[in-house]
Amino acid sequence: MSIGMPDKRDSYDVIVAGAGIGGLLSAAMLSKRGFSVIVFERLSFIGGRFTSFNFQGYEIPSGAVHMIPNSRGLFTKTLREFGIDYKKTDVWVECIWGNHRRSCRHAAGIFNTLESTSARWALAKVIFEVMRPQKNVETSFEGYLKSEIGNDELYRFFEVLTNFSLSLSMEDIPAKTMFKIIRDMLLQGLMGDNRVIPIGGCKGVIKGLKEVISAHNGKIVTNAEVRKILVHEGKVDGVAVKMGRECRELKSRYVVSNLGPIKTYDKMDEVDYSGVLSKLRGKKPPAGITISVAASKDMLGHSGITLTPISEHVCGIVQPTAIDPSLAPEGKHLLLTHQILKSRNIKNEIELGIADLHRIFPDFDEHCEILCTHSFHSDWPVNYLTQGEDLPNRTQIENLFMVGDGNKPPAHIMTEGIAHGVKQVVDAICASRIR
Repeated sequence: MSIGMPDKRDSYDVIVAGAGIGGLLSAAMLSKRGFSVIVFERLSFIGGRFTSFNFQGYEIPSGAVHMIPNSRGLFTKTLREFGIDYKKTDVWVECIWGNHRRSCRHAAGIFNTLESTSARWALAKVIFEVMRPQKNVETSFEGYLKSEIGNDELYRFFEVLTNFSLSLSMEDIPAKTMFKIIRDMLLQGLMGDNRVIPIGGCKGVIKGLKEVISAHNGKIVTNAEVRKILVHEGKVDGVAVKMGRECRELKSRYVVSNLGPIKTYDKMDEVDYSGVLSKLRGKKPPAGITISVAASKDMLGHSGITLTPISEHVCGIVQPTAIDPSLAPEGKHLLLTHQILKSRNIKNEIELGIADLHRIFPDFDEHCEILCTHSFHSDWPVNYLTQGEDLPNRTQIENLFMVGDGNKPPAHIMTEGIAHGVKQVVDAICASRIR
């Protein structure tokens, strides 16, 4: 498979618009099931916000932090199916409180990450609530914690957890949505689940998916922008794609869009979706900042997630080189931080994040240096839509589907949510072929 011009053929079973993780997962699964598949990517590289670029020997991610949420989830199961290697982390989560660090290896030990007995009792109350049959809780998760729990330490724990895992403030996510996420997270963890680091990081996953697509005669074309999604009498008919100076129309029975909901609706050529687009453009996509840090020593002492309630802006840190040393030069480590964007002054937000790192690690200047910083917002956000506002994978147009971080099923987050959305699309397409 070359990443270049498509064949001279005029039609395919499936055209995938966008080579992000959702598009590549879809293409790999469908090509393996015998569909003729072609993927068009506007950029010069594939993977979108789920790949990395080498900088001074460090694999700097384009978005994701070289970590997958759970080892028993659908995404990791798919990696096993495709022979893409990974390793489990040795810590489920760690919290840094002042001078104290508390961690647990499994979800059952989550109470150990809190300092006070009162916070542990408060957590037990939250867990009891989320495990009960759900009633309608018409408030934000922040409102629920303040009115029903009232424990500052637990509030801070959930604040950094929500910032890190969803790139949201607690006031921006409904309590009922967060209940589902916590329940799923705890159940997975109690079954022995843990996070995983793919070998080769995000780029290792993208390389593996590319090889699967190639092995099943699929094709990926970069520097190729899907200009229109062709629709005829309420049914998808193919795409118009621009490659260099050439613009071609290609037919397909199915189109899978990994462009995000706004761009997908904006590119439909037959139906007026201005009302839908107006609503979508009125939504604020989750935004954040990642600081990539080179370290001369192991700064965390484990390979899991470190949540940082000690800090004001940085909410979490991972050190993927604790599992895969190839992500940094020999003898070095790569630290990746995350923080939500609290203002439009990105330069100031970055400076505040760096100040947090000096507070978290008193010996930061002795062992660490900033490699680069990335901000994720606007057309390159953390997620296209806020968790819980995701659109269905099926569209009103027959045989047109959407995948990606704006189309995750309820309660599933990050890549796990994307994988579940892709599975729904693949199952629907396979069922349609049988009919």
